[in-house]
Amino acid sequence: MTMRKFLAFLSLLIGASAISLLARPTPLLADEPKDRGVFILKIGGKQMGTETFEIVTRKDAVEASAKIDLRVHQDGKSVEFKTSPHLVLTPDLNPVSYEWSQKGAQSSDLQVDMRGPRATAKYKTVTGAEDVREFELPPGLVILDNNVIHHYQIAVLRYRRAGGGKKTFRAFIPQEALPGALEIEDAGPDRTEVGGRDQLLEHLVMTTDNARIDLWIDGQDRLQKLAIPAAQLEVFRKK
Repeated sequence: MTMRKFLAFLSLLIGASAISLLARPTPLLADEPKDRGVFILKIGGKQMGTETFEIVTRKDAVEASAKIDLRVHQDGKSVEFKTSPHLVLTPDLNPVSYEWSQKGAQSSDLQVDMRGPRATAKYKTVTGAEDVREFELPPGLVILDNNVIHHYQIAVLRYRRAGGGKKTFRAFIPQEALPGALEIEDAGPDRTEVGGRDQLLEHLVMTTDNARIDLWIDGQDRLQKLAIPAAQLEVFRKK
């Protein structure tokens, strides 16, 4: 799968019409989200990259950032991409700003300011051209950008804080300026293989109109594994 097709597929996963969220009631998380680690990304069983991420709580904000290294086949060649996302949220996990940059064969960067009544996005394309857009975003948005795995960890935090029941979370893909909605269902305890080891984890199923995304979390609500069967994508946390 080429990088273009891979990113396009992830865009379709989120671009869906509004659908409700079903979940069993769960306890709220601690007030100060924090996590760090490394995710291993595989396509069709072959490793395609790593994501080293960190989620920290500051005095008046939560910040999530990562260094992502990808190696994919594109036009018959092996191409490397290095991306750096940085998301700033309020203490209740509403997005404030987002920055993303890509280095490698195709360099580009993106800045999204969500502090005002209208969001402003500044995008510098791989050709060097600049594109500035303004648009309205609903409150309580969940950011799930292309190929950024730790954003699913933040989605889990939002899900846990919601306290269960039927909830609707609006989603947004910054690189595509694409809104959508997600449905999550708690499928209960599930034994699954994570990095070659069998583990008993909580299984969450995230769906859109276009795809199913399986998430497995541990007792501290930390994302341990993610799978998108239709894309042959599997991600697990490195121990």
